[in-house]
Amino acid sequence: MKGKLYGIGIGPGDADLLTLKAVKALKNADVVFVPKSKEQASTALKITSEFINENAVIEHLEFPMARDIQVRLDSRKNNAIAVSKVLDEGKNAAFLTLGDPMLYSTYSYVLEHLISDYSIETIPGIYSFSAISNTLNTPLVKGNETLSVICNWGDNELQLLQQANTIVCMKISAYYADLYTFLKENESYEFCMITDVGKEGQKVFTDIEILKDKVPYFSTAIVKRIVQ
Repeated sequence: MKGKLYGIGIGPGDADLLTLKAVKALKNADVVFVPKSKEQASTALKITSEFINENAVIEHLEFPMARDIQVRLDSRKNNAIAVSKVLDEGKNAAFLTLGDPMLYSTYSYVLEHLISDYSIETIPGIYSFSAISNTLNTPLVKGNETLSVICNWGDNELQLLQQANTIVCMKISAYYADLYTFLKENESYEFCMITDVGKEGQKVFTDIEILKDKVPYFSTAIVKRIVQ
């Protein structure tokens, strides 16, 4: 019999935010796959270390951020092959993903090559911006307000900033300077950014001047449009 794949969302950084279902799956996994990025891998393993089956094998999968699209496509397919080999051996595998597996996750790319051939259970994780809003005791949206999530910078993102009541800025380290310029020129916005939410080094910033310098990778901002 083939093994089962668990795609596990492990949340933003606090091990206490893991779901019971995620913990059970980790204890049932013979092999644990972790994206190879140094920052992500170390964070993912630190969050889950106390729950991983002590006999489990840890395997790292590389997802290069190359400009060549074909290079990225090939790596995703090769990683799916690596996962399928483990499942074909009858072993259960866990694929760790920070946050949620279905939001900007490398897991979703592997899933595309596996979904019709194997038993797969995807376990939700807490979004970084959900953890941030709860940490601040601040609702993301209320009533009929609208919410947008961006991870890049361009005309579409500018339009969302101008239309939505609340904008979640993920992967902000890639466009912090553009966001700073926008907020500097448009004062009708409230800004809050948290770095390393849920971790020991968590930091909260409400002054946009923090965006003048490069921000850490694990940073997410929440921008609220002030409606007069």
